[in-house]
Amino acid sequence: MQRQKENCELMEAVREAIGRGKGSRRVWRIGLLGLAGVVMMASCAAPPPPPLVSVSVRTAPLGSAIPPGFVGMSLEVSTLGQGLPVPSKGQQLASEIHPQGQFVYALGKPGDPNQGYFQLMRNLGHATLRLGGNSQDNTCWDKSAAPHPKLCGAAIGPGKMKLWSEAARATGWRLILGINLKQNSPAWALGEVTRGVARYMKPSEVEALEIGNEPSQFRGKGRPKNYSVQDYLHDYLGYARAFAANPVAKQYALAGPTACCAWENTKDLTAFMDALRHSNLKLVTVHEYVTSVCHGPNVTIAQLLEPETTERFIRRARRWVAAAQERGLPIALAETNSTSCGGMTGVSNAFASAVWGLDYMFQAAQAGFSSINFHTSYKTGGSAYNPIVTTGIQNASGHWSYTNIAQPLYYAMYLFARKAEGKRFLSTTVKTTANVPAYAVSSCPSCAVRVFLINKDLKASGRARVRVVGRHSPATLLVLRAPTLSSTATAVRYGGQPFSSDGQIGAPQTETVTANSRGEYVFNLPNASAALLTVAAK
Repeated sequence: MQRQKENCELMEAVREAIGRGKGSRRVWRIGLLGLAGVVMMASCAAPPPPPLVSVSVRTAPLGSAIPPGFVGMSLEVSTLGQGLPVPSKGQQLASEIHPQGQFVYALGKPGDPNQGYFQLMRNLGHATLRLGGNSQDNTCWDKSAAPHPKLCGAAIGPGKMKLWSEAARATGWRLILGINLKQNSPAWALGEVTRGVARYMKPSEVEALEIGNEPSQFRGKGRPKNYSVQDYLHDYLGYARAFAANPVAKQYALAGPTACCAWENTKDLTAFMDALRHSNLKLVTVHEYVTSVCHGPNVTIAQLLEPETTERFIRRARRWVAAAQERGLPIALAETNSTSCGGMTGVSNAFASAVWGLDYMFQAAQAGFSSINFHTSYKTGGSAYNPIVTTGIQNASGHWSYTNIAQPLYYAMYLFARKAEGKRFLSTTVKTTANVPAYAVSSCPSCAVRVFLINKDLKASGRARVRVVGRHSPATLLVLRAPTLSSTATAVRYGGQPFSSDGQIGAPQTETVTANSRGEYVFNLPNASAALLTVAAK
């Protein structure tokens, strides 16, 4: 230690002499001595700060697979009949999103489909589009014949069904179609399937018919206040038996129970699956929003990004997944997003939703869900959590043109769909004191490895160190980022590129990263960012 201190003092003397402009023989002798001990000089410098995050990845054994088409969309059946409360002033979306237009149905209008939205769907690969929501049970196919016409807030006609079919054909996506259960008439609902769905949609376009939406919310709204799970099972089975007895309707598989809230638990989900074990049930569906503004409280970025916010749900969900898998059934997060009742402005439509959403997708896939559908709704003033905000303008001849703004959440969906789906999880060890989760995926032990680092921390940034055991191959770095966690869509960049209104994006910019002598890939991880390091095949 004393010798190191003397060397450091010598080097400091050289620096001071040079700084004064003096060049005596003694000074230069000192300088030569110091330069001869250049290794010692390095030890005089302040030690580098510790890395923000260190990640170690093992390529074997391979873990569970992320299904292709894992990330999809969920839309309301219609913009009308949604039955949600009008948001408070603090939750209203800014009208500056597109002041010349008006909020319209994401798929467009019958006869004027939204081709830009179709492209944004295609960008995610072949997934599922779920058509349901609160409007599902407040909207009627044949309103004049409905048993309870007062509960029909809006009507579905041939035009809407043709539009859904066009979306399926244009994108290669399959549809989960919501069927009105609130009317509680199997015969009436059968007419919608045989005269509507079957007429305008091929069975190959439909993944399943989803009977009812969040039936626990029916209490006092078309059902008695003491409406129970057993009452719901009785109603659902009535539909299932009617459809199974019809040669047309039985071509379509069933989904349910669209459970949320009080009925979103292992006991009630198990009761549903066991009651339907001899039916055409193909998919178990649950709904989840990790935060809520339904009853007034605001949600902050800090609350959304807190690890416990998502982990609390995932702990419960693993039990549901296990129960479904025991019965040989896939289970989907068929309706989900950051904040129920339309989202929280400044949070659900900020870049915070992108880093939250990317982490959420990985956790949902690890938990065993078969797919996940991020919801779009149509509240007065707009919904903050919509992955894509769509506005439209009708010209003098009656035709519509659309503007689509890919929101921060959509960028995360795109990154996950393009780079993680179809891969298998790898064993990953993460060391950090910040809120920076990481995941690694690959197709085989010798294939390219993709390591995702998600900076959910409110302030932290710094160096990231990634080590893939046994690899020194060249790597590329792709970054999804925004200036801050509160940044909105116009500031978000995927590899330096934004999405256009018609769903196009330029080739992303990447950076080459080489491994150091310890086999570590070191790069900067800014705050408000998610990085993808792709290490080449062995």
